[in-house]
Amino acid sequence: MEYVGERCMKKLCNFYVSDLHLSVMLLPYISKQINEDVEITTIFEKLKKENIEIILDKLNVKNKNEILNINWFNSNQDTYEKIENTIEKSIKENKKVAIIIGGNQNYVVNNNENIVKYLEEKYDMSNVKIIDCYNVEELNTDMKLIANKYDGILNTSGETPTKDL
Repeated sequence: MEYVGERCMKKLCNFYVSDLHLSVMLLPYISKQINEDVEITTIFEKLKKENIEIILDKLNVKNKNEILNINWFNSNQDTYEKIENTIEKSIKENKKVAIIIGGNQNYVVNNNENIVKYLEEKYDMSNVKIIDCYNVEELNTDMKLIANKYDGILNTSGETPTKDL
C-alpha cells in the first residue's frame, strides 16, 4: 500500500498484450466493482470506449449500461482537470473509487504520479484503489520487478496479492 500519513490506498497492477486482451480481462472486474457500488474511472492511452462496446455486444452482461456509463477517459483527449474533478467528486461523497490507468510504462507511471500527487494531500485515500495496466509489448522493465511494487495483481480470476505469487 502507498502510505499518505494515516491514509492509504490500495494499488494493483495488470499486464496485457493488446487492447482486446485488456478489454476482455477488465470487463468482469469492472462489472463486479459496479455491482459493489464502486465508482470506476479509467485513464487509457489507447483503449477507447468503442472497443468495450464491441465486446459488450458479444457478451451477456447484466449491467451493460452501467459499464458504458462509467468515465472512460483518455488523457490524450481529456483534460486532467476533468479527470480529477470526476475522481474528486466521488471521493468527497465518500464512495469507493477504482481508478484504472492503462498504456505503456511511461504513460502509466506519469498518469499515476499526477493523479496520486493531486489527490493524496487533500483526501482520505483509504477508499481508493488504483489499478495500473501495463502493455507488456512496451515494457522496458521485468514484470516481476514492477509487480513487487504493488499490493496485488489483477488478472482474469480477480485480485491476487503479490505475496501469493
